[in-house]
Amino acid sequence: MNERRKTRRRLLVASGTLLTTGLAGCIGEDPGADDPYLGDPEPYVEVRLEGPGTDASVDPPVVHLVDGGTVEWVADGETHDATAYHPDTHGDQQRIPDGADPWESGPLSSEDSFDLVLDVEGVYDYVCTRHEGDGMVGSIVVGWPDPNEALALEPPDDDRPEAAIAALEERNERVRSMLEEEHDDSVTLP
Repeated sequence: MNERRKTRRRLLVASGTLLTTGLAGCIGEDPGADDPYLGDPEPYVEVRLEGPGTDASVDPPVVHLVDGGTVEWVADGETHDATAYHPDTHGDQQRIPDGADPWESGPLSSEDSFDLVLDVEGVYDYVCTRHEGDGMVGSIVVGWPDPNEALALEPPDDDRPEAAIAALEERNERVRSMLEEEHDDSVTLP
């Protein structure tokens, strides 16, 4: 075999190996694999409402539940609450799915908890109303909703505090990316 054919064969083998490896990496990766809280829906998730003042936080800030899954909020530190972004509970903008009931936990003192079963597929945004100005907001994904139909993935109203807007936009980006990835992967080719 001449040198030209050997070089061509090596090039074809190397290209095939590179292509196969690249495709296997794309096909094998689960949606949200780069985010520890998204892509693997759970039947139950505990969310900690932590800290006083500017150290106030929601941990984890984004969770993924199966349809009919339960989220439990547990207060840690000072008094907190978990309230849906909905005209009936907080603010003018609805940031939960149509057909879902808005909720208000009421005040939760340290180690008090509030749990909620979410059985309407969609994206839900909520807030600790006492610490919204500190960006204490969270997001819940239930099932695998279409990101183009999720009210919570729309830009937040400008009348919200800047820290809450920034936190909601960051979570929107993570959730939208994961859901778009899932919906793109679920498209079947003829």
